[in-house]
Amino acid sequence: MGLERFVRLNLVLVPVLVLVAYLFADYLPLLVLPLGVAYLTFATAICLVWLLSKASLQFRSS
Repeated sequence: MGLERFVRLNLVLVPVLVLVAYLFADYLPLLVLPLGVAYLTFATAICLVWLLSKASLQFRSS
């Protein structure tokens, strides 16, 4: 999976995971919570870096 595809998938998946975690926070096992937070942090960081890179390229080309 390419980076762009990963980012586009996570732009949909991350908000859904946050909403599900918020709604079912009382039922999540203690092991799932840190792993979920780690994945969300990683995915958010990758998406942010990719979006800033795309914006920088657009800014330089104009």
